[in-house]
Amino acid sequence: MIDHLIELREQAGLASCAKRYNEVISIYKNYLKNHGDIPPLDRQMLYIAYNKLILDYNFKSYWKLTSIELSKKIDFDYLEIIENEIDVLCNDIIQLIDNYFLASTSNKDSDIVMTLRQRGDFLFFNSSIARPATKRIMLQSALRSYTEGVERSRLTLPINEPERVLIQLRKCACDVQLSNGICNSHTHSELVDAIQEMKSSISSSDDNPLLVQMESYRLELEKMQFY
Repeated sequence: MIDHLIELREQAGLASCAKRYNEVISIYKNYLKNHGDIPPLDRQMLYIAYNKLILDYNFKSYWKLTSIELSKKIDFDYLEIIENEIDVLCNDIIQLIDNYFLASTSNKDSDIVMTLRQRGDFLFFNSSIARPATKRIMLQSALRSYTEGVERSRLTLPINEPERVLIQLRKCACDVQLSNGICNSHTHSELVDAIQEMKSSISSSDDNPLLVQMESYRLELEKMQFY
């Protein structure tokens, strides 16, 4: 098993360095088919491969096409190809998460929370190109993943674990999308509390990057409308 894992890391690492992200995904899928699981730390390269294909490649083309001047002609056939590719990639990784990663016996508490966040993220990405009715269903599913992750993080993760704030941020962003740009006051309050808890648990040095990051989150929250 260890030898196979070393081989996985070598092959996937070389493919990733060469930016052959489809190959990275294929390597991981073959490993999953034969071994049934991937250790949590090794899943990060798989998530990166999907993110690169979805965000850096397909979404960049999608945004470029949809932001051109109205006087110019949009290639709707090409646009549909991009939308289908994003949909296939998002559904693909969500199935891997549901079928393998969430139920993995190698998960620690933080791994489960992170996996729920990743699941919510890919649903959130996919909702960006979905039609209105489907978009809402995807966002609601993403919100359920984020909410479960938030609840688990409170029960299982230490106060100074950054993942607690990250998944709260995602939940808040998803809630804003579902509520026409306005955040639920309860969700807003939860996030403010999580940031304050994090700030109180870390060094008060002015150049502490985590403290600076938490303060930037807090300032952004002050600008947010909520109901």
